[in-house]
Amino acid sequence: MNARQWKRDMRRRGRRQRRIKQRRMATAAAAILIAAIASVFCYAASKGDGVQEPVIESPETETATPPTIGPVTAAPEPTKAETLIKSMDWDADESYILAKIAMAEAEGEDTEGKALVILTVLNRVWSPQFPGTIEEVIAEQNAFSSYGNGRYDRVEPDKDCWAALALVQIEHWDESQGALYFERTPEDGESTWHSRNLVTLFIHGNHTFYTEKEERDGN
Repeated sequence: MNARQWKRDMRRRGRRQRRIKQRRMATAAAAILIAAIASVFCYAASKGDGVQEPVIESPETETATPPTIGPVTAAPEPTKAETLIKSMDWDADESYILAKIAMAEAEGEDTEGKALVILTVLNRVWSPQFPGTIEEVIAEQNAFSSYGNGRYDRVEPDKDCWAALALVQIEHWDESQGALYFERTPEDGESTWHSRNLVTLFIHGNHTFYTEKEERDGN
């Protein structure tokens, strides 16, 4: 075998070995690819077979039975007298009016005498027979002589008038016996409209206090 022929044989042998090697590599690559695909399918199958959808159970709903509520009875509306007596519900302007009428009607009387005049005004406010406010009671025609003759407008309450108001409003002092009227005590034997038409309750200082006959009979 000469050198040329030997070289040809070596080249043929080299090409054959390369083809064999390439086929082996291709086969190995194919095997790896198949194995990878199989693994993917196996994994997917295992996930599909092994995982169960969670069962969501609805929580049991507790039914609360509402309490039985009986008929609601409305509290009785307080009467005008009860409302004012319990709360002494008047404002600063009305306090001034009360102290002023005490001065106009009972200047010179003691503190309780002034308080009795204030209480007579309030008793009228609390009575259904008279207007329902302090100002209206005092301004009612022929109700108080000092209001009609202008004395009420001229006077200003002194410290004792305010003390009388505090005696009524703060200490809740009330010895008025529900008096609705008063007048300067008549002279002995003197007949007045009050003494003829009303029931005499008591005398305090220079004033005599009265109430309606039906009011007295009702009590």
